[in-house]
Amino acid sequence: MRRSRPSFLRWAESRGGMYLPDHKPPRRATWSAFQRPILEHLFPEGDSPLPYSRVVWSCPKKSAKSTLAAALHLWFALFVEPNGEQYVLANDLEGSRNRVFRYILRALEQNPILRRGLDWQATQSAIRFSNGTLIRAVPNDVRGEAGGNQTFATFDEAWGVIHERSVRFATEFSPVPTRRNSLIFYTGYQGWANSTWWHALIDEGLRGEPVPELRHLQNGDGEPACWRNGNLFVYYDHVPRMAWHTPAYLAEQRRLLPEAEYLRVWENRRAQSADALCTAAHWDALYEPALMPLGADDSRPIVFGADAGTHHDSTALVGCTWNAERQWIEVLYCRVWQPEGQLPLNLSETLGAELARLTQTCRVAAVYYDPYQMVAVAEQAARLGAPMMPFGQGAPRLLSDAHLRTLLSEGRLRHTGDPSLRAHVLNAALQHTERGSRLVKNSGRIDAAVALSMAALGAVRLLGGAAARVVKNPFYE
Repeated sequence: MRRSRPSFLRWAESRGGMYLPDHKPPRRATWSAFQRPILEHLFPEGDSPLPYSRVVWSCPKKSAKSTLAAALHLWFALFVEPNGEQYVLANDLEGSRNRVFRYILRALEQNPILRRGLDWQATQSAIRFSNGTLIRAVPNDVRGEAGGNQTFATFDEAWGVIHERSVRFATEFSPVPTRRNSLIFYTGYQGWANSTWWHALIDEGLRGEPVPELRHLQNGDGEPACWRNGNLFVYYDHVPRMAWHTPAYLAEQRRLLPEAEYLRVWENRRAQSADALCTAAHWDALYEPALMPLGADDSRPIVFGADAGTHHDSTALVGCTWNAERQWIEVLYCRVWQPEGQLPLNLSETLGAELARLTQTCRVAAVYYDPYQMVAVAEQAARLGAPMMPFGQGAPRLLSDAHLRTLLSEGRLRHTGDPSLRAHVLNAALQHTERGSRLVKNSGRIDAAVALSMAALGAVRLLGGAAARVVKNPFYE
């Protein structure tokens, strides 16, 4: 005779329940006092159909969303719909394998009751239970997954559903109306302006009504955190509530991240597509009167960044060194060339000639440049002895631009007060996408800011030694 279904919490916190994936010795998962009534409402005991077929779980980063998703897969497999089809979905196959699916597998391996080979078996991307349930991690490919008959599916970090292909993939896994219980569980914090599918799903729930029995649970803005609209339930919270969300940790994250990105991941708020790289007051506060600009026969090693314009754009060359005693970047040199009238700049006669002069008179450690724009000039400078280093404008720029923002926010950069550099820095904004943050024009020219981004990262890497710290791109943590 089939056992009656226990509530999710009763099972998850029992000896045969959910074990934390990366904890030794094995330890059972627990949920906060704030989340417990929500989980009891969503996943109660008994054999009645579950109250919702779509659930959105949207709260700040590091709130154990993936652990909860993994636990729900196991609960569904064991008690809700045995002999069912389940899918672990993400924005790519590696994402689905490396987080929720891995958590499921690790929880099973640590479970003292569910035995491998007898109660379950696993491959690289599938787990099959003795009761017939199959859990699969699937790639983001709608062609191979059309016509699914799933009992349960999770979609992790749904804010990344941006492109048309991803939208089609996400909508393919809708609840199946012919099944007694068929539920899709979406997790993630907020996205950017182009995360329209994810935001529309949340907004659909918010157009409904607060869940009466959960109305006392507020989202940090004085509004209910739990909403329902037909078969859709939305938990939408702005407060980091886990024990590890300490004030000190959040303060550190606020210092490291652009403000818009901090609000997006740690307060679960929708981000604007771009925000200013630096305010005028902050840039002026980094002026160092005692810092001498680069001069002839200067003994300080220097790394240059060169941003060459095309057609009517300006071209900029910025040089930085590393102050080992103060542990900061010093900007010693900036020069910007403007095209005259409708004629483009002659890069060989301007930038190329200046690189030749600097190579002969200064300690040039490296010149970082965009290989797409500066092939001929780079070859000319290299023949004269300049250490030219190509710097791709894809992933390397995402890293250097995020690194520059962190140097500025931490006060680990000083400059000589060059007016052209100041203007270009204040014209720049950071545009946030699913891949990272990139400098874009807010108003006016930003070529010197781009050159500074490359030079500053190069100076830390080449001159900073082991004591220097290159800040990681927070989007790839």
